[in-house]
Amino acid sequence: MLKQANDLQSGFILVKCSKKIHNDCRKIMDALIENSHGYVQEAYTTNAKIEDVTWCVAASALFPANKAEKFKKHLSTIRTAGKRPITVKNLKFVLNE
Repeated sequence: MLKQANDLQSGFILVKCSKKIHNDCRKIMDALIENSHGYVQEAYTTNAKIEDVTWCVAASALFPANKAEKFKKHLSTIRTAGKRPITVKNLKFVLNE
């Protein structure tokens, strides 16, 4: 079934940032929220280990269904501001059906 422009899709996002020590990853969490085009509904820092990866930010998002792939690509480019920006090192994007 083709997605209509007005159909909404929800998804769950896991991020591992580029920092070596993940004791405080609020900056990448804030960057995720601020640069998500308003799609991220909530985000929090975490220390969840899933599939042998320790993720530092988890978030839920609601976005137009026909823009899911574009949104996923955009998420991987998010970074913090400053001289030494923190970037998204790993991304897991799970669509809810």
